[in-house]
Amino acid sequence: MKARTMIAAVAILFMAGAADSQGPMEPPTELKKLDWMVGEWSGKVDWTYMMEAEVPYTVKCEWEGQFLKHTSKMDMMGMMFTETAYYGWDAASKKYRGWTFTNFSPDPRLEAGTLTGDTLVMTSEPWNTGEGELVVGRATITKKGADELHFLLEFKEGETWTKGGEGTFKKKT
Repeated sequence: MKARTMIAAVAILFMAGAADSQGPMEPPTELKKLDWMVGEWSGKVDWTYMMEAEVPYTVKCEWEGQFLKHTSKMDMMGMMFTETAYYGWDAASKKYRGWTFTNFSPDPRLEAGTLTGDTLVMTSEPWNTGEGELVVGRATITKKGADELHFLLEFKEGETWTKGGEGTFKKKT
């Protein structure tokens, strides 16, 4: 019995030491600047890229360990599009990083961006949208108040940016 107790005590000490060596599990200070995005949001996006449609869109942002987790859904002409993104802080490049997984692409979308005041701008690397072509996108999210966000999505065509969609989201209470 003493041997089991000794082994359990050593295991507990080992796990506590391993947890300490991992560093903090909460988001870094720079990422906490996005705290205004936390919550559940809904709104409509006016799509103007390749079609015109007003699309209902819901978003949920929450902290998950060192990341801001962003999940969204939109129903576009009877097709449900979903995304799950994780936003983090890259101290080496001093940029926000995003890794987004969708139900319509086999590849994650990789993004980098900056925060200026209450405006987050994230630009993607060339990304497979599921149609086989590579696309570069830029999403701008601006805090308009405690319960309102503005969203702008653009796509790069040559050297210019073309608006894909734009909308306002209200925070659910």
